[in-house]
Amino acid sequence: MRFNQRITFVTEHNGGYNPGTGEHDEPSKEAETVACNLSELGIERTNELFGQIDKKIIVARLQRPYAKPFDYAEINGDKYNVKRQSDYRKGAFYLEGSS
Repeated sequence: MRFNQRITFVTEHNGGYNPGTGEHDEPSKEAETVACNLSELGIERTNELFGQIDKKIIVARLQRPYAKPFDYAEINGDKYNVKRQSDYRKGAFYLEGSS
């Protein structure tokens, strides 16, 4: 299996008052890009796993499990929400496109 595509995991931090420094912090984003293998989930399998056939689900498989918390994933500049993470292998994510 080739891991020739890239996925970026994004964590957003809200700004606000920081009592430790006594100043206002600006909102920020942290992003980490890793190699992955991407494939689209078929209609039959989407219906089995999620009970829907009208959703486009993309499967992202990583070389190593990704355990850090994140808010969403980006692939080629498009934003995706995690629908499910594989219990069997923590390096597989089922992603659904978000608007």
